[in-house]
Amino acid sequence: MKKQFLFLTAVLTTLVLSGCSQPNGNTDDRQNGSSGTVVENVVPNHGNTQQNMDSNQNTTSGTNQNEQTDQSNRTGIGIVSYLNRSQNAGDTDGSAEISTVAAAVAVDGEDRIIGCSIDMVEQKLEISNTGAIGSPANTQYSTKKELGDSYGMKAASEIGKEWYEQIESFEQYVIGKTVEEINGIKTDDHGYVQDNSLNSSVTISISDFQAAITKAVENAQ
Repeated sequence: MKKQFLFLTAVLTTLVLSGCSQPNGNTDDRQNGSSGTVVENVVPNHGNTQQNMDSNQNTTSGTNQNEQTDQSNRTGIGIVSYLNRSQNAGDTDGSAEISTVAAAVAVDGEDRIIGCSIDMVEQKLEISNTGAIGSPANTQYSTKKELGDSYGMKAASEIGKEWYEQIESFEQYVIGKTVEEINGIKTDDHGYVQDNSLNSSVTISISDFQAAITKAVENAQ
């Protein structure tokens, strides 16, 4: 699971860094145009030279503004972990199920989401009535995205979508939104979406995702 969380952060960090280094198409066009003008004007023309200088200054100013905007992008990760359900050992064996949600986000200077990746893992520990833990110490648990179609939600889903498909829809839905807007998505008391623009593609509870995103944005730097 630790590998998955590091992977999420690495992906979003790469997203932000690539945004910082990506050339601005309009800036390149202006620079190429300025160079062409200088070459073609064999006879110096002070008026045109001044215009070219002004154009270059504007281009440089625009580039700096873009760099400042890109540099204001930040990444963060938030983790929510809780005891989902448990059963005491008695005449029969008991169990404890721990759910952990991780959200990795990239936000812009206005704290709007520009990248989001969410995953979840459920760890179930079997406990015998003698107190022995049934799961070996080195047991590894796959995340729901790693499980893919084998997670088995599609058959029971009223919209016929697997967990990873629904979380991908939610990840796309939060792009461009602030934490306040994400936490303002209308849900019922159990976190199930009541917003018609979202519940056609997301029928799983989103309350834990909202909490993880909130932490991720708070931790963004």
